[in-house]
Amino acid sequence: MRFALLSGKRILVTGSSTGIGRAIVLECARAGADVVVNCRRSVDRAEAVAVEARILGVQADVIPADVSDEQDRRKLIRAAFDSGRIDAVVNNAGADLLTTELRDADFAQKLSALMQTDVMGTIELSRAFGRRFQEQGRGTILNIGWDQSDRGMEGDSGELFATAKNAVMGFSRSLAVSLAPHVRVNCIAPGWIRTAWGENASDYWQQRVMTETPLKRWGEPQDIANMARFLLSDDASYITGQVIYVNGGAVR
Repeated sequence: MRFALLSGKRILVTGSSTGIGRAIVLECARAGADVVVNCRRSVDRAEAVAVEARILGVQADVIPADVSDEQDRRKLIRAAFDSGRIDAVVNNAGADLLTTELRDADFAQKLSALMQTDVMGTIELSRAFGRRFQEQGRGTILNIGWDQSDRGMEGDSGELFATAKNAVMGFSRSLAVSLAPHVRVNCIAPGWIRTAWGENASDYWQQRVMTETPLKRWGEPQDIANMARFLLSDDASYITGQVIYVNGGAVR
């Protein structure tokens, strides 16, 4: 086990059957945390992630729930606490507008999907878990933003993601004040991360990533997971209300 920073903690990561969420789950497991894997539909993939975590020597549970649905959010909260103490939640689940059927939706449909999943899902889960953490006397919430939200990017996708992720980033800063001093809230703002879309992006986008990123490479899900592991640990106990940019030095 590479780190023991999270030993004794149990961490829920939403949207963690693939991509960044999967990387965060496995990094938390390597750091000694028991984990809860959440998925919307990909139960087989979520179970596979849980198996990988158990191989690392920790307990891992799977709770399917669609965080865009209010009833499913309540189900997720109940199931998570019914199965044991929760010390931290990572609100990673987000609407995929680029590689799913949503890529063919119109602007209004895409905006609705983002608002229900990224915004309402994050807000309602954060507030609900935050209340439980206050009752426990401690807890950590970590949300996921986007590094271009506050500087802007052209096109429909830029407008859509900026709307949703600026909401998440601003909410995280305010919630941190509301829940202090016993609950910490932070937000990671990833840059160009090579998830499913990035793996098959056109030459134009490959070149654009190199041009916009001083470190001259795509970020990997593991880069986000490394930052998440630190922010979830007691080594970050004096850090709250922050949006941390993990974007290879791209200009803000």
